[in-house]
Amino acid sequence: MKNSIAIGAYSMAFAIFLGAFGAHGLKSIVSEYSVEIFNKAVYYQVIHSLGIIVTAYVLKGEKALKTLRMLFLSGIVGFSGSLYLLTFADMLPIVLKQVVGPFTPIGGVFFVASWVYFAMAFRKETIN
Repeated sequence: MKNSIAIGAYSMAFAIFLGAFGAHGLKSIVSEYSVEIFNKAVYYQVIHSLGIIVTAYVLKGEKALKTLRMLFLSGIVGFSGSLYLLTFADMLPIVLKQVVGPFTPIGGVFFVASWVYFAMAFRKETIN
């Protein structure tokens, strides 16, 4: 439980830092559309960082928490991380854009999987 809370809190702190950067430093560097992409990444990172923290209080099993934490973090890195990079797409080499782009939906799948896994783990714990 402690690891999940700490990791979720660090992820939240990083998201807040990135959100402040997006609000104050990004507009002069990239287009308005790219700022929207960046803000979407921050938004999803905040939601799923909170998910890591909240689920640590709800679930009792350490194995389930570890699996869930990895699913959430994979989603954050895949979805939000790829959007952070794609914010700067005009500055990236074409090869890197082609590699980063497919990670966004894969990260989204990890987000969905994390919530489904949470529901199943919670149900299993409450039935037993």
